[in-house]
Order: sequence, then structure tokens, then C-alpha cells
Amino acid sequence: MLTIAHLSDPHLDLSSDREPRFAAVLRQVKGLPAVDALVVSGDLADHGLVEEYESFFAHLPPDLPVLVGAGNHDLSEPLSAALTSAGMSSQPNAILQLDGATIIGLDSHIDGRDDGLLTGATMGFARDAIREASGPVVLMLHHPPVPIGHHIVDEHFALANPQDLELLIRESPAVIAVFTGHVHAAFTAMFAGVPVLGSPGIVSTMRLGSRTNPIADFDAMPGFALHSIDRQNVRTVFHYLTPKDL
Repeated sequence: MLTIAHLSDPHLDLSSDREPRFAAVLRQVKGLPAVDALVVSGDLADHGLVEEYESFFAHLPPDLPVLVGAGNHDLSEPLSAALTSAGMSSQPNAILQLDGATIIGLDSHIDGRDDGLLTGATMGFARDAIREASGPVVLMLHHPPVPIGHHIVDEHFALANPQDLELLIRESPAVIAVFTGHVHAAFTAMFAGVPVLGSPGIVSTMRLGSRTNPIADFDAMPGFALHSIDRQNVRTVFHYLTPKDL
């Protein structure tokens, strides 16, 4: 059994409230009896500043394999530099090889835009990585390939080419799940015959039912997803912190 802690959307901005939320979630992860890897599906920083990435990477546990992806608030150049400084691959697409599964991070972000796109280069990377994988494969990207039921997100923040991802998954039986973030809410859906599993937001939680003003609740407790992989099977439990954890 392989256990993966899946975090998303810390949106670190050097303020006094966001960093403690991220640190508190990581404390919960570290306190679990068995976690094999940590993945973070984007929006690591709020403005793409060097200092924000320094704060993010300083908090990551040194004893866990880690895979991070870019979100719509991230910027390519400072993130690439921060990844290099952290001793990780500076490329926008990356692979985390674990004993029992391969996690393939796909870059869906576009600098300065809220919507997402999987480029031809990214799709080529994914096909090559899936072909070389020796067991089950999980794809991770920031933008969900499915509508999530909030009209602003679905109309203006969506992945532009989910059909390309659908084709990739349908032609790749090794793919067993897709991990995403972006919408600051835990959710599950079926897409191309596999589950899409969205992690709760760390910085805030999206208000449901297309509510706006505000669209996000910054007082809601942060959370994360815990995925257990056993061959072709994935079990996910969503964990939320309590005020005493912060």
C-alpha cells in the first residue's frame, strides 16, 4: 500500500496568516503514521515572488519524496529557480517514481492567466513518461479537466483542452487517477474512466453554489487529501484541520 499526502493552493504571500496555515497542514502530514510521498498541485505562491517560493520550499519536510506543480498564480522563471535551489527538477513537467506507482506532474498553467492549457510538449512528455512507467500511473495537474459546478470557475478558470487529456488517458490503461487542485475544494469525479481527485484548498475554501462576494471563505479550515494506492485501486480520505491545529 502506497500513501500519498496531496496538498494544494497554499498561496503563500509573506503575510502573517497564510504561512501558519501551510505549516499547520504539514504538521498534520508529519504526524501521520505512514506517508510515502507529498505532492502539491499548484498555486504555491500568490504573486510568484522569489521570497514566496523561498518560504514554500523552506517548509517542505526533508525526509519525504516531493512533487510540486505550477498553478495559475505561479510564475515560471522564479519557480524554476526555486526548484533548482531545492535540488529538484526545474522543468515544468516532472516525474516522481515511487515503489508502487509513478506520479507524473503535468504543467497546465500559463503565466498571467487563470485558465489552463496542456501544451503539445506537455502531452508528449506525458506519453513518454507513461510508456516508460513500470506500474500504475497517476497524473497531477493544477486545473481540473471536469466542470466543478461554480459558473465563474467553470467559465473563466477551466482547462482549455480536457479532450486532449481524455484521449491520453483512454489510450493509456496504466493511468489510474488524476490529482488536481485550483478550486479550493475537495471533490471527486469520473473522467475518461478514472477518478479525478481534487484536494481541499489551504489558503481558503471555495463557497459552493456559484456564490460570490466573496467567492472564497478565508476563515474555513485548511485541509488536504490522503490517497492510498494498492495496485490499480485508489482510496481517498479528505482531512480538515481544527482551529486548535493552527
